[in-house]
Amino acid sequence: MTSTATKRDADFIPVEFLIVGASIAGLSSAIALRRAGHKVTVFDMTNPFEATPIDAGCRLPPNSTKMYYRWGMEERLHTCSVKSTGTLFAQYDSGSVVGAHEWQDDVLEETGGDFLLIHYTDIRRILAECAEEHGATLRYGAEHQVARITAHRSRPSVMLASGEVVRADVVVGADGYLLAGWFTRAWMMEAHGQEDTKTPTGMQMFNVIVREADIVHQVEDKEFLEKMRTSGKVITWYGSKYGAFGYPVVSPPRPPDVQRSRELDRQKAATTGEPAFTLYVYAPLEGEGDGFHAWKSSRDALLHSIKDADPRLVQLAQHATDVSAIPVVDHPMLEDWVHPDGRVICIGEAAHPTPVGSIYAFGMSTGDAAVLGRLFTHLHRHEQIDSFLSAVQEIRESRVENVMKASAGNIFAVSLPPGMAEARDRQLAERAEKGIRGLAGGQTSEQMMETIESVFGYDPEDEADNWWVEWGLMQERAQRWAISDAVPEVEVEEAEVVS
Repeated sequence: MTSTATKRDADFIPVEFLIVGASIAGLSSAIALRRAGHKVTVFDMTNPFEATPIDAGCRLPPNSTKMYYRWGMEERLHTCSVKSTGTLFAQYDSGSVVGAHEWQDDVLEETGGDFLLIHYTDIRRILAECAEEHGATLRYGAEHQVARITAHRSRPSVMLASGEVVRADVVVGADGYLLAGWFTRAWMMEAHGQEDTKTPTGMQMFNVIVREADIVHQVEDKEFLEKMRTSGKVITWYGSKYGAFGYPVVSPPRPPDVQRSRELDRQKAATTGEPAFTLYVYAPLEGEGDGFHAWKSSRDALLHSIKDADPRLVQLAQHATDVSAIPVVDHPMLEDWVHPDGRVICIGEAAHPTPVGSIYAFGMSTGDAAVLGRLFTHLHRHEQIDSFLSAVQEIRESRVENVMKASAGNIFAVSLPPGMAEARDRQLAERAEKGIRGLAGGQTSEQMMETIESVFGYDPEDEADNWWVEWGLMQERAQRWAISDAVPEVEVEEAEVVS
């Protein structure tokens, strides 16, 4: 059922959407909804064409890139990303490689996407460009920060920091749970009476950028550096309570170059960046912060946390230029994604937070956006809006839960914070480690194949189409029959013939 063009019913009607948050979920939703033909405005306190306070590299899995390729972003993504070719698994303390996995071209072809390593600034910029090109309106800056949302059965609204009130047919909360300024998630939980049972794990993740130019003459193991730079592999150091992973990215230009004119060709801007590496380092939380919110950390704090790690990891960290720290907190999924007073929905990390650094975060946010946009290609009555918003949760909730459960025991569990699986169930950690050891013999583990097929091969637009065929059309037929039955018969008197 997949198509490169958006399908619309013949009697389609466009409506207005307001999106709170120029996040991955927010900007992806803007693109998907504009492709469907709706009017979209996105609000954010930060400029989506520039860096956020805790920027670093990120990994785009095939179930994300598949959507972005379909939406016309393949060429510009390849311009400023590194294609991942696989993963090396190494022991955290010694650095001894105990397993490796190669992404096979035929397997990736089955998923429809690629595994890309990219700087968060660049993926967000590309999504913002694409959203504007599709006709979405982006309003950002302090005066455009959303200060309040008012739910309503037909015309919900947002009030901006400037005092301006904007109304539309639907409000989408996509402001996540991590960066300063988010509030939609807490507001939705309060409306439904759900307790925010977030639980600190006692772990933190250091989010680190190391520019290649700063280390090329400093790292003693030149072969290791060359492997990191040219292999396209994610190197994962795993241990019971500590861990890290690193990979190459293209770092965007440093200021003042980044303050480029909006009229410049943005697609070429990323090529002026420089080779760099991203490190995600997981370690026990010690002293800094409040245990719930991210903060700008220091190189010294990072080095203190990894003093017993692989010396090559330590050497990389000694040249870190940007270090942020994010506490690892277990956040509950929203029990209800739609506001009880109507037509406000939470998606992405606002609805279902994933552990920081999770390999699955982008796929989950992109999937929500794709389902939302695809469902609303079938809108031909305003009365369908509520049904479609409920369907987003109906389609996506079980999917998100299943992915997170699957992640706990397969070898990609090392992409989650070390110690997390151990804290829940040591057997899960042992299962993951067994899968890693199996890769040392060139085997593709059963868990790996399950992940590739069920997680990365998933197509959210197909899932939305299936819902429409199985349930949406049935509801529409029932509604039309009800309307038809409710219309009283009109007696037609035979007209008198005047001769």
